Amino acid sequence: MITEQEIKTLGHDFWTIVRSGVDGSEAKHLFVNPGILAPNGAWLELEPHQELHRGLSDEVHQWHDACTITVLSENPERVQFNGTVHWESTIKSSGERIVSEVGEQWIVERCEDGQLRFTNYWSNSFEYADGSAVLSL
Repeated sequence: MITEQEIKTLGHDFWTIVRSGVDGSEAKHLFVNPGILAPNGAWLELEPHQELHRGLSDEVHQWHDACTITVLSENPERVQFNGTVHWESTIKSSGERIVSEVGEQWIVERCEDGQLRFTNYWSNSFEYADGSAVLSL
């Protein structure tokens, strides 16, 4: 069955692409349904999501220990993952720093090729630290 470490590795693989600044299509292989559901309910295709991150630098993603995994299906292997990430980044245009805790709710599936992919990637909450800049979507 899909493990916590496999899911966290998938997340890190995606964030590495996000930080790189490459075209959003470079992350397509990590998704069944390419795109991100933002906390405000907006659906962002991969390139607009990537464009948003190009305005940022020094991104840090750090998992909190507590997370939950709920098995949704055994064939195909599919789970719901809920966790929280400490996320920081500098807004290039202003130099202001974003410091936040981001709730992540993902549906992850093991595909026929054995690779994990996001079926649904939802950053379902942002909690900004006192004095933090705010990300504009």
